[in-house]
Amino acid sequence: MARCGCVVLLLFLVIFTEVNSQQGGGDPEDPDNPHRDPSKCEICKFVAIEFQGMMDDTGKTKEVLQLGYRIDREVKKVPYKFSELRLIEAMEGVCERIMKYNIHAERKSSGRFAKGESETFKTLKGLVNKGVKVELGIPYNMWDEPSAPVHTLKKYCDAMIEEHEDAIEAWFRGDQEKTLINYLCAERVLSREEADCLQEEWTGVEKVEHNTENKEENETTEDSADAEDDSKKKKQAELDRQRIQREIERQAEQRQTQEDDEKDIEREQERDRRKREREMERRRREREDKDGKRKTEL
Repeated sequence: MARCGCVVLLLFLVIFTEVNSQQGGGDPEDPDNPHRDPSKCEICKFVAIEFQGMMDDTGKTKEVLQLGYRIDREVKKVPYKFSELRLIEAMEGVCERIMKYNIHAERKSSGRFAKGESETFKTLKGLVNKGVKVELGIPYNMWDEPSAPVHTLKKYCDAMIEEHEDAIEAWFRGDQEKTLINYLCAERVLSREEADCLQEEWTGVEKVEHNTENKEENETTEDSADAEDDSKKKKQAELDRQRIQREIERQAEQRQTQEDDEKDIEREQERDRRKREREMERRRREREDKDGKRKTEL
């Protein structure tokens, strides 16, 4: 029983470490808080990475689109790779890819935003698979839901795509010799002082160094693994559990609020999308009319 109690205590300490770092003193702009709001550099970096990823994914197709439906005009054939449709689909889909990110609190700087499961939740799920009861205050199937900073990153992604639509379109229609990170972020969106995160890459070793206090606390816990009836540790574990429970509830409320905000933003973005489609369709028709007039004059 003593060893089982210690395992539960260690579990609480693992979660508490994650939650404590998430709180960052309650300041979302605290540079030591892995759950802080995304910086301007991080927003542009991951928007560019995901947009470039969509270009790489869709650039392999050899599909050809047939445009034009008038009887008196030949059908215009356009490779999908160079089509306006590909650009529109990328602009509309890039921010949804952001929602696949998670916060990896153990990683430094912009490496905290990454796809895949964090080490903390891998540990927790491993304990669940071993039969340890883990109570986080939310259903197990919601553990993988995007956290508040990821929702914030997605919101700013939508805004950046809208604000820099012309620059992205110019890059798309150009030769694309430069990566979008360089073309958009380094040269147009960020100042030199803001662009530090663009050079950061996760290689597996850029991890946050835990302070001495946490190390000593963990060592003390390990040394007392075989101790029995340690009322002080049980009491501390209960206090930690209660603090974690309150934090989980706060996060759940925050997530619900942000989900409501996201729905409002999505409705607004849908209106903007339809407006862009109508404008692009109008431009396409104007170009087709001009081409038709030139052919007639010839």
